[in-house]
Amino acid sequence: MGYGELGANMLRGVAPHHDVVLVVTHPAGFTGLRESDVERSAAELGIPVEFSRSAREPHLHARLHTLRPQVVLSTNWRTRIPSDVLRVPTLGAVNVHDALLPEYAGFGAVNWAVRNGEDATGLTVHYMDEELDTGPIIHRSVVKIGPHDTATDVLATLLEEYVPVTLQALDLVQEGNRGERQTGDGRSFYHRIGVADTRIDWAATSATVYNLIRGQSDPFVNAWTTHDGHRLWVKSAVLPQRSYGGTPGRIVRAEGDGVAVVTGRSCTGEPQGVVIRDVAVDDREPVRALDYFEKFDGYLV
Repeated sequence: MGYGELGANMLRGVAPHHDVVLVVTHPAGFTGLRESDVERSAAELGIPVEFSRSAREPHLHARLHTLRPQVVLSTNWRTRIPSDVLRVPTLGAVNVHDALLPEYAGFGAVNWAVRNGEDATGLTVHYMDEELDTGPIIHRSVVKIGPHDTATDVLATLLEEYVPVTLQALDLVQEGNRGERQTGDGRSFYHRIGVADTRIDWAATSATVYNLIRGQSDPFVNAWTTHDGHRLWVKSAVLPQRSYGGTPGRIVRAEGDGVAVVTGRSCTGEPQGVVIRDVAVDDREPVRALDYFEKFDGYLV
């Protein structure tokens, strides 16, 4: 059960090692994402496909009961899987989550980890129960996050780990491993990230603004601000060579291949400012910030 690039990557990696009897994926236009990766991969592998929006369709349940699989494997399935489906497999229903549970359960785990300035994340293969990302942990893999890595960089590294860590976990499942119960220490849950969640607060610290921008790199919803009445998507940024004090959001000057903007509050004594490098106005193509700003004055709000 999967969707998008993550689901397809897992399918292609697992199929040579296990007998995949059925692929369940969302319709390509599900929630407007239009990702048909899993459907295409299943066709190439000659595996039958069922399309489902929520895994609650009676005909899907009937087919699963007929197939009687040993394992249901979920990767980037985008709705809560009902308990009736979780009870079908004889060895258990298994999910791969892109964080080190019990931290960062829920949605957008890679983005939130970068935004929060974490220096590591990873993958957790766990049994599923009726709550999201709370079941016993079977196997984990740790991935480092560099101080300037974007969410795109981290996701690319995780993609290389998805199949190996899952194959190792499936071996453990076959051996009868029932996983390790998640404890209450460090548990956290994060909501889905929408446009309202990525607006830049220029009064925040330099690190906070920088982490938000790199945590919302393409293809994710970018960080944004407004300039001259238009929404300005900030595609990339770097930390400045020196601190820029003054009013938060003030466009100051060119630095290197970008434009310096004030962040934070001067009274705190913390380093201030970020250098934005690439921007896009509304739905237009990205351009260099140096080309977009005709003069270095005014404010981003």
